[in-house]
Amino acid sequence: MQDKIIKVTHGSRASLIPLTAAILIGLLGMVPQKFAAQTKTRTGKIFAQKLVEATRARHPESDEIGISANTSRGCSGIASTDKTDVGGKCEKEDSEPMRTGKPVVEKEKDGFDVSLPLHDSAGEIVGSVGVGFKSAPGQTEASVTEQAQKIVGEMETQIPSKAKLFERSE
Repeated sequence: MQDKIIKVTHGSRASLIPLTAAILIGLLGMVPQKFAAQTKTRTGKIFAQKLVEATRARHPESDEIGISANTSRGCSGIASTDKTDVGGKCEKEDSEPMRTGKPVVEKEKDGFDVSLPLHDSAGEIVGSVGVGFKSAPGQTEASVTEQAQKIVGEMETQIPSKAKLFERSE
């Protein structure tokens, strides 16, 4: 197969190159743009992270909110208002609500931690949400569980699927 020769002009210089080479040069010129677009996409926060940050801002009674989910690397923290929890392996209180569908409440010296199953809008369990509460007068296991259920309920209406939790945005 014979390659056609084309004339390429760059500034005041002109040169003859085979058509295949011209196409390759043109495609290579697009490579940095493609990688720049991928990098830009990957630098955005995942939906789950934006969700915990926005939810925490609306609920000053909570001092921390985090989401855990089963991933290809097992159960791990995928989003949290405490950045050190992101990427860490799930603790029992994170994985238990996903397995049983029931809350786990822990009384801590400085408050309560409540972990609840996280459902998508179709009612499927897609992860768990941990909500931390600082100590407050009259606080009981039942009252913090009720507060956490309201907070998680608000979050669940925004989750159409597990995949949505991992979507990146700017």
